[in-house]
Amino acid sequence: MATRWQGLIALVSSATLYTVSFPPFNLPEAAYVFAVPLLLWALFGKPFKHESKALFAVGWISWIILLSWLRNCTDSLDLPLKGALGWSLTIALSGAMAIFWWAWGWLALRMTRHSRGQGLLCRLTILIGMSALWVVMEWVREFLLTGFPWLPLSASQWQRPLLMQIASVTGAKGISFVLIAFNFGLSYYLFILWNNRKASWLKRLSLEFYLALGFLFSAIGFGLQSSGAGRHGRIEGPRLGFVQPNTEVMAKWDPERVRENLETLKDLTTYATYLGADLVLWPEAPTPLPLKGNASMRQWVDDLAEEIQLPILAGNVAREGESNDPDRRWYNAVFAVDPVQGTNTETYYQKRHLVPFGEYVPMSGILPFIEKFVPIEGTFHEGTSPAPLSLEGRNYSFGRAGNLICYEDIFPALARQNVLAGANWHYVATNNAWFGEEAGAWQHAAHSVFRAVETRRPVVRCGNAGWSGWIDEFGHVRHTVLDNTGSIYFQGVDAVQLSRSAYWSGRQSLYVQFGDWFVGLCGGLLAVALILVRFSFAKPQAGDA
Repeated sequence: MATRWQGLIALVSSATLYTVSFPPFNLPEAAYVFAVPLLLWALFGKPFKHESKALFAVGWISWIILLSWLRNCTDSLDLPLKGALGWSLTIALSGAMAIFWWAWGWLALRMTRHSRGQGLLCRLTILIGMSALWVVMEWVREFLLTGFPWLPLSASQWQRPLLMQIASVTGAKGISFVLIAFNFGLSYYLFILWNNRKASWLKRLSLEFYLALGFLFSAIGFGLQSSGAGRHGRIEGPRLGFVQPNTEVMAKWDPERVRENLETLKDLTTYATYLGADLVLWPEAPTPLPLKGNASMRQWVDDLAEEIQLPILAGNVAREGESNDPDRRWYNAVFAVDPVQGTNTETYYQKRHLVPFGEYVPMSGILPFIEKFVPIEGTFHEGTSPAPLSLEGRNYSFGRAGNLICYEDIFPALARQNVLAGANWHYVATNNAWFGEEAGAWQHAAHSVFRAVETRRPVVRCGNAGWSGWIDEFGHVRHTVLDNTGSIYFQGVDAVQLSRSAYWSGRQSLYVQFGDWFVGLCGGLLAVALILVRFSFAKPQAGDA
């Protein structure tokens, strides 16, 4: 009985530390030690009945807490038992995420227990192999079940720019590797200290811990070196006007509120001119009708741009094909609106990674009774091109904006493609109003920080409600749009100056040039580690330390 309770305490402690390392708790240091209780239990304790089930259960609860804001996505729908549906979706997705937690934790327990009777080389192999496994599993999450790489371990460090600079080389997954390695190194160090507490100081040395420290200090040292690029100065860009309508998600589509919604959008856009904006930013699809495919809507937008004499980077919706065309296609899009030439409907950005059940229904032929959340009569289609958008203003050439819509900024490959296509900065048009005024918007913004560092391009975000602002190439949050109470959830306008690093202007980071090479390396390290553990360290050796 005592063994089971000790094991449960260890598992719950690890899950708790893991949870609080992310927003809204924002205790990033917890990520350095979250696995230590689990690993110490493996090193000192014995397996207990239903240990594997308990491991999955605590991971599931952890993800339910982190994704609890997702339950709000059904609040605006006209459905019976919509609250129960929201919780059901949250619990189901959390369970899927917990599978990754369980798989890694189960193997970590087995590997670490195996290392108790082995020597230094085995422990070093397991430290590197399990760190590599975490990286590979984060990469798999980008593709499996349409992809949902939400809150990789690196996201816990979104407010720690010094550590995150290695993302420009390895991608954000390099930070996850360092954090897992530190957890293993510290656990082995405590294990050796306890087993050799009466021995000489030489016996208490832990090369595993020193290797983990080496990874950490190398990352920090690279961060110190990289920050020196900031001394090359910055290129001043346009003054950005953030328009945040804070429109209820379903009210935007209400035919009786079309005029009200457009008047609000016009008032906010006009006010941006009084704040000295050079470029106006609209969030994801703020108008009730498509900018492409509805002539009156396009005329309204063009007239507004001409009236304020400012270009608009407009999140919106596009409809390709006539109303009677059975092959009509819908796109979630971003348009460049010029005050003289109007909206460019020939070259615009089409969202490349759609939200399942939000914008389309996976396996719709098998699940014909399920409808998507967005209330348009057609189905959204995926775009295939990064299509950076160019805009010219009275005072600035804004360069080429690489666009990301909704949760596309959680996918590193999409931002990388933007830069390879010539983007000078990223624009994220989003709408977090679906998820209430909770942690969802903050968690979402944490991913954008890493897209900025990985690609060495500023990231500008504008949301209907939620986190709007911009992040520089080194992961520093330069500006967050807040009201006078400090909230990110409000209707309003703000304007701030954008700038770009002179050093990184025209340069590509190693991550942009070589992509997920670090994932490939980790895959190789994992394979070698598994082979060594299976064949070279199959039998216990004399001595624990």
